[in-house]
Amino acid sequence: MTFVRLTACIALALTWAPPLRAQLASAEEAIRAEVHEFYRDDRADRWPDVLGHFWVGKITARWTAPTSDPAWVHAHPAPRDSVCAREQGQGGEGELATTIAVIDDRWARVFVSRCVGAPDELWMLRVGEQWRIARMIRGS
Repeated sequence: MTFVRLTACIALALTWAPPLRAQLASAEEAIRAEVHEFYRDDRADRWPDVLGHFWVGKITARWTAPTSDPAWVHAHPAPRDSVCAREQGQGGEGELATTIAVIDDRWARVFVSRCVGAPDELWMLRVGEQWRIARMIRGS
């Protein structure tokens, strides 16, 4: 009788639990969080932490970036006018404007824009459930 009761309780609990997919952050949310943490550590000059946001070459060499994919080629940063309006609305030191193009669930091309200077370009790679920077091209 206790086995039946235990099974019924487990089945009932599982019907109310959100699916695992719903518990995980979306790709864009995970990428934005990683980019935000990288720039936070970069501004604070926490160099060991900054390095932790990058994949090493051995890992990134395993997967080729989809640089010929049309979504990759046509990805572009947010227009400068919208970035400047966002920064002025937040007192000049607001959140960085990020533009994300997720490609085939493994790669993402991310542009981080500011009102002044060219945007940074980050190539993000997902290994397992973790997104990190595979390549960074500083804009200014």
